[in-house]
Amino acid sequence: MIWMLSCNSSNEKVIDKTKMSIVFAELKLAESQVSRLNFMGADSAKVAFKYLEKEIYKKHKIDSLQYLNSFDFYAKDKKELLKIYEGAEAIIEKKKNKKNPV
Repeated sequence: MIWMLSCNSSNEKVIDKTKMSIVFAELKLAESQVSRLNFMGADSAKVAFKYLEKEIYKKHKIDSLQYLNSFDFYAKDKKELLKIYEGAEAIIEKKKNKKNPV
């Protein structure tokens, strides 16, 4: 009985796949944005990315530990992790197409 309760409590903190795809996509876009800024030092780029990362977590009402734990949870099942990556890729493509209409 205690084992079942502990399993449920850890799974409640797992971010759902859709939200994971969104957060992952936003983190990748932030990473790209920082790399385009051509900071003179790597430390400045790290600070800029950390700021954007915190803002993304705040926007989605999660923290870095919850994100990392959820990522580890999904990484145990490669098919589930692939679905998250594919969802993130679709989000990135959609945002890219909005900026560059054909």
